[in-house]
Amino acid sequence: MDFCPKCGKLLQTEKDKKGNTVVICYKCGYKRQLEEDENVTLTEEIKHDMVKEMTVVFDKTEIDTTKPVKEMYCPKCEQNQKISFWMIQTRSADESPTRFFRCTACDETWREYD
Repeated sequence: MDFCPKCGKLLQTEKDKKGNTVVICYKCGYKRQLEEDENVTLTEEIKHDMVKEMTVVFDKTEIDTTKPVKEMYCPKCEQNQKISFWMIQTRSADESPTRFFRCTACDETWREYD
């Protein structure tokens, strides 16, 4: 490991256009060729995609049978019905989760926030 003499950041190794191995600072641009007696190992940088695609498979009948059910007012039916419910953290972690409700009679779905 070698550090930049200008800014102190870790120097990276790479090949220049002529095929020579150089050490370079990505912050300030410092660059120098390796001395003949210096040994370095070039490794391939692995880049990870931090944004992943999420696919949600939704089978209402399968999911609703595993959720708790309680008796409460359904705004669409305008009467008390059996309502399944679940909670999901839709906002930042320091805020309360969002509660989702689904009427088992008419499939009306709604949410509540704290």
